[in-house]
Amino acid sequence: MSDLETLTFRRPDGSKAVWEVEMDPGPPEETRNFRTRRGLYQNFPIAIRYAIGGENAELPLENAIATGLRMLRRFDADRHFPWEQGATYYPWQLSRLFGYEVDRDEPFAITAEYGVPIEHLSSPLVSPDDLGKFAGGLARGLILLEQLGISHRQLRGNTLHWDPTSRTLQINRFEYARRLGEPRSRLAQVPTPADRTPREWASPEQILGRGFIDAGDDLYAAGCALLSVVTPGDLHVGLGGRPDVAASGMPWLGQILHGVFDAPDARPTATELLRRLGQIMGADESPRHEPDTLAEGRRAYDQLMAAKGQPAPARPARPSSPPPNEPPGGHPPFASGPDDPTGPRTAPGQDGYPTPHTMTGPGASTDPETLTRPPSSHGGSTSSMRPEKRRRRGRR
Repeated sequence: MSDLETLTFRRPDGSKAVWEVEMDPGPPEETRNFRTRRGLYQNFPIAIRYAIGGENAELPLENAIATGLRMLRRFDADRHFPWEQGATYYPWQLSRLFGYEVDRDEPFAITAEYGVPIEHLSSPLVSPDDLGKFAGGLARGLILLEQLGISHRQLRGNTLHWDPTSRTLQINRFEYARRLGEPRSRLAQVPTPADRTPREWASPEQILGRGFIDAGDDLYAAGCALLSVVTPGDLHVGLGGRPDVAASGMPWLGQILHGVFDAPDARPTATELLRRLGQIMGADESPRHEPDTLAEGRRAYDQLMAAKGQPAPARPARPSSPPPNEPPGGHPPFASGPDDPTGPRTAPGQDGYPTPHTMTGPGASTDPETLTRPPSSHGGSTSSMRPEKRRRRGRR
């Protein structure tokens, strides 16, 4: 039987909220840095993620909060919860921040997370319908992130969720997200692309930490994710660490993923990937235009500082430029897309670019956020601004 637990926290608009949450039975999920408890509120499956690893966990958690606030504000969804009057559209493909509390011994964030991590799927996806929804949802999520100016940087088996009931793909866990155009930093468990394992999906340039972040980084990882859910025995890796598309046993997948694992300037866009799937994205699915590209990040930072009792820094006013003729992110106008869920659901060579496609030799890897306890039935989050920490009494 589920227990009711009282949660006091800040809503995305900064005001206080108190919920009585129906918590899942059983122990929480726990890693070195985070403890995650799951429950249900207003028929929405929620994850309450606590930072338990000191500043190594708190800084990423605050980054995830700032990223979540930015995404909400770009969709004008930060003032109302989905069940409240006046609620606005927010995409199902991205996890939604419901609230947070940072001025406590174990800071936490609350997000709506559907389905189960794809690393816990019991068998490969073989239904053409399921594959189309999975790949289409992934491409849509990448398009939205590019329009938001965000790179997730950690698309993995435990940050991508699949809800088999609604056939919805959701991108979760934004602790290590960054803004597009920032210098890359290494965020991988292998030293070189040639050492890639079936669980390491980072692009070669991200593994090496070279250049500047662009949308192609997440696209590469998304290609690995798609291969991992269709290939028996997980992703196959071959010569030079290049993912082996042929091992999937689905020739048509090679056409969909053509160029995805090439050098950055040769990769297709997520919009092109969606077009190859025979799907299109509606203009009303895009976030609103933000004239000042840093405004959302500054507001998220200021809000976190206010929650921790620290004044926001004074800044000069910034002029805003008129909106461009095209939708945010430079994508051409889209026609109407396929139906998406409409309500809450409770169901769960050089630099790493070899030329020939002969691949063998899968291996194993250690994911930094591999669960040390099994997930519950609901399954298991961009701004790069990291709030300056202040010492909390009794913590150190």
